[in-house]
Amino acid sequence: MEYQGLTQDDLVNVRALNRAWLARLAPREALPSTPRRLERLANTPFLLFTFREDDAGLWGSLLGDAPQSDLFSGRVVSEVQELQSAGLGFLWALARRNPYVARIVSGAPLNWCDQLASQTLVRVHECAASAELLEPRFAKDSPVLRRLLFHGSGALREARRSAQLAALQAMLTLGESARLGRLPAAACRMPAVPTRVADKL
Repeated sequence: MEYQGLTQDDLVNVRALNRAWLARLAPREALPSTPRRLERLANTPFLLFTFREDDAGLWGSLLGDAPQSDLFSGRVVSEVQELQSAGLGFLWALARRNPYVARIVSGAPLNWCDQLASQTLVRVHECAASAELLEPRFAKDSPVLRRLLFHGSGALREARRSAQLAALQAMLTLGESARLGRLPAAACRMPAVPTRVADKL
């Protein structure tokens, strides 16, 4: 089975969301100090923040069958909610079109992508306005984050690419979604071929 990979349009949106995160909401103390380094960091091919996709209880309550609140209740939209709305809208559309790419850019488990894609866009925007979901992708003392912030925003293209891809691999293989279930692998359950040693030569 063939899967369509990330498109340039997908990457443009990921970069725009990363720029908004870095400019408005990311913890300031560890960020690169120059605009060029920040721009290189924003070009990381996955979201630098998370919507707490692995928190099944949170998302079960947000997307559950509870009665809807009034859409015209006059809620104030903060910068957090604006970014949440834009990011969740992007992931909603991506999960409907290509859930595997949605998983790559967000590190989300497949059931979260399916759950999000099954909702209406209006419902997704209600979720964005009902709770603060955004968190940094990696813990502030994480070696992955330190490498991403230093090498992943540096001027050396190969070192930058290596740091960004290493962070992507860590997100996909070391995160909560990777611990929730084994990744499928072809032929991993095939029985071993028995070997026989001839009694006589």
